[in-house]
Amino acid sequence: MSKNKSPAIILASGSSARNNMLQNAGLEFTSITADIDEQKITNNLVSENRDIPLITEQLAQAKARAVSALNPTALVIGSDQTLEFNGHILSKAKTAQEGKEKLKSLRGKSHRLYSSVCVIYNGNTEFFHTDSARLTMHNFNEEYLDAYIKKDPDALTSCVGGYKIEGVGACLFDTVNGDHYTIMGMPLLPLLAFLRKTYKFLP
Repeated sequence: MSKNKSPAIILASGSSARNNMLQNAGLEFTSITADIDEQKITNNLVSENRDIPLITEQLAQAKARAVSALNPTALVIGSDQTLEFNGHILSKAKTAQEGKEKLKSLRGKSHRLYSSVCVIYNGNTEFFHTDSARLTMHNFNEEYLDAYIKKDPDALTSCVGGYKIEGVGACLFDTVNGDHYTIMGMPLLPLLAFLRKTYKFLP
């Protein structure tokens, strides 16, 4: 395939944050949610003592490969994010109460978000990039936490940290050190640089 002719682009994710990032950047694409067992992949890699950045990268590639297998002529973007707290990966909460307990454990402390993005064409990985950010929550009380939850209850189970940094979740933090897009779930600028250079992408 000539690099001067851009193929169709697919985002292997149903994440609204990632879809919005690409749309706002002027990218024309379609979204297909990858049919993979993320928890099983994570558990297997953890059992092999793989480090968290590598696990994040492998999850992003697994998503992209699953979609690329069914769409080999498309440029498939895969992305994933993990949250590291006290040396362990925290997964998305399954219930609102579990999400609340997670926020209570994170308050007054720091955690790290890893975000990875990759591009696969016809089964081949053409690009990948992993970045991280360090976030510190202030030591809010129970009343403050309940008020936050009322404003964005969906974030408790839809986001790995139980918050959306681009929304009311920002009120939970004292300091944030890292790229905004990385915190939202995808290192966008390195991806766009790759698309500009390799596929002559223009907004």
